[in-house]
Amino acid sequence: MEFVLPFAFSDFPEDVQIRILSFLDPSELESFARTSTTSLALCRDDERLWFLKCGRRWGSQTQIKNWGGRKISYRHLYHLLEKYENLIGFWFLDYYSTISPSLSTFLVCFEWGSFYITGYRVSPSKSGGYGVTKKPFLWITATSNGKGLNYLDTDGRVSLTDKDLLREDSEKLRGELILVDIQFALNCHLLMWENPQFFEFRRRLSTRVEYESVYGCPPDRLMAQICGILGGKHSLTRDTTSKKERRQRVQTWDSQHFRKAIDSPTPSRPLQGLWKGVSPNGSLNLYWVSYREVIDYILCENVGGSSKIESYEAFRALSTVFMESPYPPEEESRYSSRVHVRPPRAIHSDDHDLWGIFYADSSCNSNPSYLSGNMDDADGRIWVYTNGTFGFGFLRDDFIVDLKPVVKNGCLLDLTM
Repeated sequence: MEFVLPFAFSDFPEDVQIRILSFLDPSELESFARTSTTSLALCRDDERLWFLKCGRRWGSQTQIKNWGGRKISYRHLYHLLEKYENLIGFWFLDYYSTISPSLSTFLVCFEWGSFYITGYRVSPSKSGGYGVTKKPFLWITATSNGKGLNYLDTDGRVSLTDKDLLREDSEKLRGELILVDIQFALNCHLLMWENPQFFEFRRRLSTRVEYESVYGCPPDRLMAQICGILGGKHSLTRDTTSKKERRQRVQTWDSQHFRKAIDSPTPSRPLQGLWKGVSPNGSLNLYWVSYREVIDYILCENVGGSSKIESYEAFRALSTVFMESPYPPEEESRYSSRVHVRPPRAIHSDDHDLWGIFYADSSCNSNPSYLSGNMDDADGRIWVYTNGTFGFGFLRDDFIVDLKPVVKNGCLLDLTM
């Protein structure tokens, strides 16, 4: 027997209909709007439906009513924030894909503001220890007609308030910042440029094979084609500064490429994520550790620090080959005879109980063990501790660089002013 509802959707009070519709995706709303003129009117209800959708998705993170000078259509704002939320999180410089890596820092993060998104440079604190600082360099807002409005500070000297960002004619916005355009590509790249220069934040691609099968060419070559097209565009906004001043201000931002750090440690991948450690010369360095599934190896990349990066790649290790207790006598000796490198003022603890030891290769190893399959070729080790942290070192040295997390639950640890 067929079950028939005693009433139709239109029999519900209009406020109830709006609340139900607010749970639908935009594509589902588009389909529903075609069913009748009444449905179309409901789906176009900006003050109730689209404001409710924006508030439910982002209301706990930003002040929805204040975006776009409090004049923006919430439907336009929804589509804009849907693109922008991909920015939130940590990104690091892709050293090999950058034409001239001239930034003072290599790690950046994006956070929600009251009616904007702020980009920060993340750097080791000059006070020593494991402390890090973050300094704003980019503000992403919206115009009243739903377009992105993005201000770049190349010098890191401008301090903006909410009042400054609410006024598009603010002297700080027009006089000290560069108005730039932003465009996404393949949802994993962000292109930003000021006529004719631009730079790119590049999100780490999941696997090369996946993109080759869809687009027919490797992602790096595909992005080169996209960048070639988009890079020739002109800024859509007018900058009143002179050509000479603009050229000087954007010179250090010529084709900077960033990848997104989207992973954190898991039981099966305990080393992945952002880490920081003090080198033997006393400088604090930042590292990104990722797992590569093609040949099951772990890659650790130096993504910035208080000293110049001499080697972008810190080490590689085969993720499927490691030692467990009891360890061979020579491995016990290698570990116990080394000095743990930590900041002078760091709290020294004896909680470095070993969980396991991985074979590692330095970037200068001409015969890496993860390719040859011979672990005797490995010139380094990774010592994983039971407290969830780890340290690494190489056979040619007599120390261990102990690492600790940079981020926990999406927030920077040891943040200093």
